[in-house]
Amino acid sequence: MTREKDLSFGRRIWRFLISMQLALFLLLIVAAVSVFGTIIPQGEDPTFYQQAYGSLRGDLISLFDLNDVFHSWWFLGLALLLAASVLACTIDRLVPLWRQVTRFQFRYETSSYDGAPIKGEAYSQDEVKETAAQLAKRCRGRHYRVFLEERDGQVFLYADRGRFGPFGSLITHLSLLIILAGAIYGGLTGFKDYANIPEGETFTVRPAGFSIKVSDFRVDYYGDSQMPKQYYSDLTVIAGGREVLRKVIAVNDPLTYRGVTFYQSSYGWVVDGTINSQGKESKFTSLDRDVTSIGGGLSLKSFFYPDFVIDPSGHPGTRSHLPKNPRVVYALFQGSKILTYDVAKLGEPVKVNNNLSVIFTGYREYTGLQIAKDPGIPLIYSGSVLLLLGLFLSFYVFPRRIWAMVGPGQKGARVLLAAAAPRAQARLEEEIRELVETWPSKAVK
Repeated sequence: MTREKDLSFGRRIWRFLISMQLALFLLLIVAAVSVFGTIIPQGEDPTFYQQAYGSLRGDLISLFDLNDVFHSWWFLGLALLLAASVLACTIDRLVPLWRQVTRFQFRYETSSYDGAPIKGEAYSQDEVKETAAQLAKRCRGRHYRVFLEERDGQVFLYADRGRFGPFGSLITHLSLLIILAGAIYGGLTGFKDYANIPEGETFTVRPAGFSIKVSDFRVDYYGDSQMPKQYYSDLTVIAGGREVLRKVIAVNDPLTYRGVTFYQSSYGWVVDGTINSQGKESKFTSLDRDVTSIGGGLSLKSFFYPDFVIDPSGHPGTRSHLPKNPRVVYALFQGSKILTYDVAKLGEPVKVNNNLSVIFTGYREYTGLQIAKDPGIPLIYSGSVLLLLGLFLSFYVFPRRIWAMVGPGQKGARVLLAAAAPRAQARLEEEIRELVETWPSKAVK
């Protein structure tokens, strides 16, 4: 046995990579550190972690990139090492397995049939060649690949089926590598975003280099209820200063352009208005229930009710989704201080003081779009298909092999059979019985 110190450096690296212990260890480590990527919010500002987890833990999160686990150098390093280990294990098994699948040999000695785990013996009244031809035909009828060889008045047969079944585990390993590569590639080169876009406005998808315009938005409701049935956004893609694509999207019916997909995610109301501060007038747009900066250190939070009503408990509400009695419940802030809050009609000025007034001029609906680009998706889909193929081969394709020696008998031909299968031995035993059942004298063990 070769000692470890006598091996070359390259051979030592290879043995390290094909170690099953290494692959299992890396799998456990990757799974363990992935937990941090799910329980710790990702991609937030460093001050968020300081406030949420305290100074020490916040510093540790930033130091070890736990705020962006799946893009951190150490996670990518672990993933690449795992990929190298799995690939090395696959290559190490591929060559011997390929030899096993593509090569075979006949069994010429009687003793090799006597010691077989599954064996059979039969006598035929036909000649040796005719008996061998009948046996080959029966094997082919059961989807076996058959080879025959004639030697010294005897005919030897080799038959197999399901020989590619052992490749199932290798294909499964390869599929996991492809899925992992797709996930890493998509994570490094793709992006995700979310945008609330009012009707008639345009949003620039900066990482993709084009814009999307919401030409129209509408909601279908169930009868007279407040429950939305479906909502639609009429989107226009603008690239290079011209319209290149237009589509009305809905939930589960997105738009895709240049690998960027726009999903219908949510919707709501947006209020337009004008603020007059010290004689200077400026326009603003405020999304329902969002805080909007309107300049001069002022911010506004608005709640739009299309069919305004005060319920018995004194809280504002809406009778329907139709804008029959639109009102805006608002709060105006100077920094963190509330200057005023009230209910306003559209078109009526709200005077805050002698130098400040606000008027809500109109309302629109906005569409909430989830924007995503993941160039690794084709790799992930391809890996998933290979994964299904590998599992199918592993669980449903069982390799089976049959050997036969057909020689002269007392009144015709004598047939010796041997068979082997790593799994489904009972099924193979039954096949051996079926192969010899038409001959008048037979024995199967």
